[in-house]
Amino acid sequence: MNACVLGSVCMEPNTDAQRRAGEVAERASVQQRVRTLARSATWLTLRTAFLFALPLILATSIHAASIRLRDGSERAVEPAAFASLAIASIEELRLADPPPPNRWRLGFLLQTAAGDSLRTERLRLRDDRLLVETPLTGLTELPLSAASVLWFSPPGTISETTRREIQQIAASHLRQDALFVRKAGEWVRLDGVLQSLDEKRIVFRWQENEREVPLALAGALVLAASQPPATPRERLAAVWGRDGSRLVGEVCTLTTDSVTLATPSLGSATVPLDSLAVVDALWGRSVFVSELEPAAVTEAGWFGTRFPWRRDASVSGQPLTLRGRTFERGLGVHSRSLLAYQLSKNFSLLTGVIGLDDVGGKLGRVQFVVRGDGRELFRATAGGADEPKPLRVAVAGVERLELLVDFARDEDTGDRADWADLRLVR
Repeated sequence: MNACVLGSVCMEPNTDAQRRAGEVAERASVQQRVRTLARSATWLTLRTAFLFALPLILATSIHAASIRLRDGSERAVEPAAFASLAIASIEELRLADPPPPNRWRLGFLLQTAAGDSLRTERLRLRDDRLLVETPLTGLTELPLSAASVLWFSPPGTISETTRREIQQIAASHLRQDALFVRKAGEWVRLDGVLQSLDEKRIVFRWQENEREVPLALAGALVLAASQPPATPRERLAAVWGRDGSRLVGEVCTLTTDSVTLATPSLGSATVPLDSLAVVDALWGRSVFVSELEPAAVTEAGWFGTRFPWRRDASVSGQPLTLRGRTFERGLGVHSRSLLAYQLSKNFSLLTGVIGLDDVGGKLGRVQFVVRGDGRELFRATAGGADEPKPLRVAVAGVERLELLVDFARDEDTGDRADWADLRLVR
């Protein structure tokens, strides 16, 4: 038999097998493509449904708000009702809890003489104006004279002593700008004049010479040209952003999607509700108690151990935290603690939030007492497992205010008490 024929005949079964295997593989490939298309269609359907539902999700979660009025009453409010609210009657509008403004990690922090505290990742000096971009206001400019302090390094990289020095300098009247730079592991102050600035470097005239300093080596710049706002502070509200920024001004309009302010620093500014956390109408008329020096302090634990009170921190030195909510300002104490202040009849209202700090877990139980000129004005018992309690006490005509945290039960175990967001209102 011809070898070619023999070979052809002998290979025929193998050829059929290969053809059948190919058909099976092709069917499997088609089935795989069908499954892939089905999954893609399902994903597209879910994606489309999510995109259609997103506005509703945002409207119900981001825009859900609580409102506190001047008479002290509180209630929930829907976005559709924002435009009908009487701005003059609002004490606070809260959409979310903002993070502490001094705990930023990226970008820069701009503080103004008016009281703004704006986080920004864009920072550039153009003539005599600063170009910044913030989640609250977007890309905007402000006069260099409105700026007070530019922070280039996050708080954790600058010692508390140096931070206090910078804030004290900012509150004084400087003849020259003050730049803090890192040298051999220490922060050194240079007095001179700002020449130019961008996100990477600062040019500073010091000792008659221009020096270029990388921002990686700069801590903060205190500006001598800072001018106080012309608008009386009592008329200013504070708007807190979800990024921890604060913008101050007079609230002009409130709508279902934004709030507009007349600000001393930026002029007219519109803040979208998606970036907004809190509108605080009392800000301009308030003084935080932690800014005041007590006239008298009495501290004694159950066994005579003294736990010193702290400003703007819990008695353990950690951020003031009540049931997961962190407060920038307030007083941290341990039972038994009595702090007395001379008010000289200058205030009408004491407000805040009280409770046992989260650092103690569910331990502890104390009595919070407020006295005015020896007369008890408020008393409440709080335990470690309790929800924080709002504090609102009329203090009109009071000359001497006393804040007492006393023992309740369980001796003083876990009695780390917070007078959070405690302030006096004119």
